[in-house]
Order: sequence, then structure tokens, then C-alpha cells
Amino acid sequence: MRLAGREALHRTATHLVRGTVPTLRELLVELRIPRTYLLPETDGPLPGADALTRAGVSVVPVPDCGHNIMLDNPQGFVRATAVALRHPRGRTA
Repeated sequence: MRLAGREALHRTATHLVRGTVPTLRELLVELRIPRTYLLPETDGPLPGADALTRAGVSVVPVPDCGHNIMLDNPQGFVRATAVALRHPRGRTA
């Protein structure tokens, strides 16, 4: 986002506001593979995290970052990703 042109960013934001059917959260819950949802720690508790956790999705807060986790805190992103890959949850197959 930091490197994107203003017009491209506006188009992306406009389409994101429209949403999808089914929602991205519904798609995430229905996936039959291990899933991890990373979010900035400063965002606080993720609304609906309990439902994701019940569906087998790991919800992992990452410290010292904003929306662009992998740019703001590369080490934290790599650490959380490595843990998710070593200890996958949500296997249904």
C-alpha cells in the first residue's frame, strides 16, 4: 500500500468495502487446510475470534506492527508464520 498509486489504492478500497459473497471470513472458516490469522497486537481482540478458533483457525497477534505486518515487523511475521507451519491447526482431512 505504501508504494501503490493513489488511484489503485482507491480502487482497491472501494472494492473491499463492497465485500464478497460469501464473505472472506466464511471462506476462511470453510477451508479444509490448516489456517492462521495474523493481526496487529495493538488492534486488540479480533471480533469473532472465538468462532474462528472453534473452526480450527489460529488467531495470532503480532507485536510492533500495523496493517502491513510483514513490512512493519518482518521478524515477528516470520516467527508467527514459522510457528504456524510447524504446528498447524485445523486439519480436517
